[in-house]
Amino acid sequence: MATIHINSGKNNLDCNKKNSNIQSLPFKIHADCDAKVERYFNRNISTKNYGTLHASFRGYPLSGKIIDLPDGYVGIVLHESLRPETDKCERKFHVTNKFLQITHWNWDKEPSDNDIITQALQWVDIAEVLHSPIIEE
Repeated sequence: MATIHINSGKNNLDCNKKNSNIQSLPFKIHADCDAKVERYFNRNISTKNYGTLHASFRGYPLSGKIIDLPDGYVGIVLHESLRPETDKCERKFHVTNKFLQITHWNWDKEPSDNDIITQALQWVDIAEVLHSPIIEE
């Protein structure tokens, strides 16, 4: 099993990292580079009923919503300079940015509590309750 190292800098997560605008899209883009999201995607987002976001990607309709991370949690964006040749080699990542919310998108359907990302974030609250100490009165 490989060892993974995450280097975050001397001030840890309250360092000068900016808040990233994280988009969770329902497809994969086969590229490993920065995207001009502000210029080509964010300008075309509109808000409709009950705060649902609407946009399109290459002509396909998207519906989305902004999801806040649970209180006390911070998401981080990692970058790996050199990927090792095998899965058994040591890996090194660097923290490039942080985030407190995610914009979650679906293909032409409204986001709901049945979406996997929403369920995963709800599990954090459930896990905290399950693993908290039991205090007898």
